[in-house]
Amino acid sequence: MRIYTLSGLLALASFTFADVTYKVVGFPDTPDGYFGVLINGVLTPLTTTPETFPLWTGTVVGAKAYSGYRYLKLSPKGDIIQREKFLRVFQNKKAISTENEFFLREVTRTALPSLPQVYKDSRPKPSKAFDETQIATINLTPDPAAFADMVANPLDEERKAIKAGFRFISADTVYSAGEIKLKVSGHGSRKFKKLSLRVKFDDDKGETFFDRPIIKLRAQSFDPTMIREKLYIDNLNSIGVKTTQGAWVRVFVNGKPYGFYLMAEDIEPPYLRTTVHGGADVPEFGSLYQMGSHVLGLEATLQYQGPKTADYHPEIYENKELGANTKEEPMAQLIAFLKDLQEFDPSVGNGIKFWNARLDLDGYLRSMAMEYLGGAWDAYWWKGNNYFMYYNPLQARWQFLPTDFDSTFSDGKLNDVATTYKKFAARRLARPGKDHPLITKLIYKNKEINTLFESILLKITKDLFNPKVLEPRIDAYEKMIMEDVKWDYSLDRSKNPGKTFNFTIDDFHNSIKGPVSSVNNGIKPWIKYRAEDVPKQIKTTTVSIGLKTRIR
Repeated sequence: MRIYTLSGLLALASFTFADVTYKVVGFPDTPDGYFGVLINGVLTPLTTTPETFPLWTGTVVGAKAYSGYRYLKLSPKGDIIQREKFLRVFQNKKAISTENEFFLREVTRTALPSLPQVYKDSRPKPSKAFDETQIATINLTPDPAAFADMVANPLDEERKAIKAGFRFISADTVYSAGEIKLKVSGHGSRKFKKLSLRVKFDDDKGETFFDRPIIKLRAQSFDPTMIREKLYIDNLNSIGVKTTQGAWVRVFVNGKPYGFYLMAEDIEPPYLRTTVHGGADVPEFGSLYQMGSHVLGLEATLQYQGPKTADYHPEIYENKELGANTKEEPMAQLIAFLKDLQEFDPSVGNGIKFWNARLDLDGYLRSMAMEYLGGAWDAYWWKGNNYFMYYNPLQARWQFLPTDFDSTFSDGKLNDVATTYKKFAARRLARPGKDHPLITKLIYKNKEINTLFESILLKITKDLFNPKVLEPRIDAYEKMIMEDVKWDYSLDRSKNPGKTFNFTIDDFHNSIKGPVSSVNNGIKPWIKYRAEDVPKQIKTTTVSIGLKTRIR
């Protein structure tokens, strides 16, 4: 490593008129190393504490906000190990403090192009946890041996979580938890060298991460761009679907680089309160079920299989909240819904009225429209995976809650999803025992609901899901995260078990605009294809649905 000498620059700045505080997040190369800020050729050492590490701060007496500055990484003796090549400047010339900036990253906040609100916004109030305009930093501090053993055995899903310290630093926040529970997360993702992680806070003691008792650090190992999942969340927010939020973070373990991740919330009771119920106090939550297809050969199809809980595989239909059910029959409410679905004749009229009484039909259809538009291969429509069903006691009906948006925007088996929506639905009927009746009976076979679905599909395509609207956001994301993606791809994970696609920064850029190895299409071409194809599938006419007139 090349080391530069300070040449006597360790004196404090001696300007007049103002004091300015500088703050940078950084990890020294040795325990006694530190950081400094260089202003007009004069270096001021920065300091940290056990309560704020890796945030380094220092006030420069007499500094001016219009003075350019840069941060330096220093050895214990004060030698320059690494210096920023760019000169930082304050945007606000009257500021007396920087935000919490990150060493070697010139931009702290990114002004993102807005997306239209196609349907009523259903997002919770803005949270410090999920500020999409910045990349925060997480430092986990587990016992090194316990963590190494966990990472070396990622397929052990029964392994107990290990304990770790947790610190989250964003541009304006430092959040610490002395002890969290940490474990490997996911199912198929466990087979990769870069692992997803699950962080659980001690909510029994009232400790949560901005009202989230659990967060997931999603590795995004399938996606060379690491953009697809976040873009899918953006689209769901735009169309008013209640969904988990997410933001990118840099993750370090015991001060060592671990990777670039999408931090996402989990669907737990606090999520139901903040997002599903809009922050309202709920006397008692309804029943909640997590659906998955991670057991070989099984899918959460929503087919009726019998009147008893024992008739359903507990790992495919997992009860998370009991609601009005008994401990002996935790599936009772959902089974009643499945029974209604089995007995529903899609050829009869009043399909919308029938299902609106049992299901948030508009929310469900918008979610399915997004699954189709986004080519969501690993979701309900195709795989019977990655969703929850919640019985909302205040509405006395069910809500469909999507989650975990891997394998989207062509990052899946392209031949499965690159077809018309009717063929996409009809294929469910062609697979013995794997019909998805909430798709085939409602969207495909019921004329009234099909008309409503097509109007939703066209509206989303026209107002949101097209190159003109989405490409500016994609371009901003590409610029925002490329340095951190490059950093992630440079990390040595060769000793970890599992597989890797060996993506490079070239794959990152190329998978936005076209195919790369293991991903058959780019994000932009996929959006263009769907945007052009959907109007061809649906003739534009004016149709009347009940008291509402919709344009098709």
